[in-house]
Amino acid sequence: MEFEETLQIALDRAITREEALFLFKETEEPAKYLKLFEAATAVREKECGNLFRLDGWMGSNIECKIDPPCRYCRRATPGYKWEGWNVSAGQLKEIAEAFKGTGTTTVEIGGGTNPEDAGPNVIGILKVLRESGLDIWVNVGPALEEGHIQEMKRLGVESITSSFETMNEEIFKKIKPGDSLEKRKELAHLINDNGVPLISVIMVGIGESYQDRVDHLFYLSGMENFYQLAVSWLKVHPKSPLEGTIIPPSPIEAARTVAIGRLIFRDVHINVSDPQHIQLWIMAGANRMVHAGASLHEKGGFSIGGQWVSTGAEHIDVGNGYEVMNILPVTARYIMDAGMEVEPTVQKAVGEYWESATGDATMKAV
Repeated sequence: MEFEETLQIALDRAITREEALFLFKETEEPAKYLKLFEAATAVREKECGNLFRLDGWMGSNIECKIDPPCRYCRRATPGYKWEGWNVSAGQLKEIAEAFKGTGTTTVEIGGGTNPEDAGPNVIGILKVLRESGLDIWVNVGPALEEGHIQEMKRLGVESITSSFETMNEEIFKKIKPGDSLEKRKELAHLINDNGVPLISVIMVGIGESYQDRVDHLFYLSGMENFYQLAVSWLKVHPKSPLEGTIIPPSPIEAARTVAIGRLIFRDVHINVSDPQHIQLWIMAGANRMVHAGASLHEKGGFSIGGQWVSTGAEHIDVGNGYEVMNILPVTARYIMDAGMEVEPTVQKAVGEYWESATGDATMKAV
């Protein structure tokens, strides 16, 4: 098998298991992973177009009940406190309008895994947000029953998530000791079999082999309604159970997985929830992201996207101690500088924000 020939073939058809494993092994050095990124970008442009979508985030509405918590999660750190959720239907409509004012068209709702409460709570939120004109996808882990999925489908949910992180059972039990891989598989099949678009996550750098990644990706490719691949990469929180036990991977390792995923899946959305490296994800073939746009938080609360933005973040007060933090004025510019487009509603809102903030009408075009 020749490297250049494999990439050339990948421009016209999905790569096989054998070719995917070959590319993981062959692209560990810059000269080759840059060529891999070039091929993935070409496939994205051919199969998906040039639009990069930036979803909003409205999490923390379900408290996670997985016990013990996943070892990579902030819940596993000393002193962690759940932000909580105390929003009425009336305020939820105001929050929806705040999201729309940022140009956001699609929002992720969800939070932790709680089988007792997740289904009814998320359905209630979904109904209000859909009536407000937002598209919604749901992520609450293995906490949904088939009836919940069918009701969400009736309400027009865009997609539902069932994340595995890894399909290596030994590694899963080690990093997610309170969770169940089987329940996550069962949920994925319920979503798929009910004709609802499926999102799933693969986590890079938790001790998995290249073969594990390939097996994981091709398991998902066998799902008829697979809709979006989310690639995450391990980050070790200070004082978490993983501190001092594992060296996290570089962002390049996640980017190589994005690129090989693009050569397998071709026209699905590929998302990495890390805005700090957004231009790297674009180079590798991604075309969608959450935590890089507008997100709902308690005022002063933790924000994945807002941790690295010092200038350009917009804080929209939505009452009752909550705000929508909007970093689209920064991330939209990064995306367009990387040669991709953002949704017209986002581009318009960002231009208006910068004109209002700086008085410079020339910035209106972003």
